[in-house]
Amino acid sequence: MKLPDNSLSQKQVSHSGRLRILDEAERLFRTRGYNAVTMRDIAREVGIRQASLYYHFPSKEQLFVAVTEQMFERHRTGLQQAIDDAGDELRSQLHAAGGWFLSQPPIHFLSMFHNDMPSLGEDNIKRLAICSQQCVFEPLRQTFIEAQQRGEIRHTPPESLTGFFLSVIESIPFVLTGSDAVSGKVVVDEMISVLLDGLKPQVERD
Repeated sequence: MKLPDNSLSQKQVSHSGRLRILDEAERLFRTRGYNAVTMRDIAREVGIRQASLYYHFPSKEQLFVAVTEQMFERHRTGLQQAIDDAGDELRSQLHAAGGWFLSQPPIHFLSMFHNDMPSLGEDNIKRLAICSQQCVFEPLRQTFIEAQQRGEIRHTPPESLTGFFLSVIESIPFVLTGSDAVSGKVVVDEMISVLLDGLKPQVERD
């Protein structure tokens, strides 16, 4: 029998359900950590039976990998778009990149790599490490390389510059703890200034 035009196919329902699972699982993994979340927790939050959850993802590890890859891909797309839209000046590109990260839930790289990923199989650890490199680290590294090629900054290893910038982004939740007077944007702006202008006071010229 042909479905009415306003009916969802089984494939569409399945895809929609998978997206709901990924969204809820990402929120739970981000707030509690991989080891503290169970498949039962995720099924409860999504509002489905645990057996239905296993239909989409046979294991918690496979679900965590899918969630993390989706998150990294979202960052790759959004980060690259922000950098591209900022023009050809490094300061503007870094401000745009900082704005993108502030618009998203924190990645918590340190927690992920030290607490979550050691619980995964070796192949999945390598898979997610490569994914994070390609999606988050590489767009920023390339931005610093291009700035060096334009003569905007000296030839400091772009990997070091990228690491510094990401460490600033990673530290924002800690910097803001207990302080209502400072925003994440202020922290990012100040550290971009430190990165590009240095810490020494600017010498006034006549």
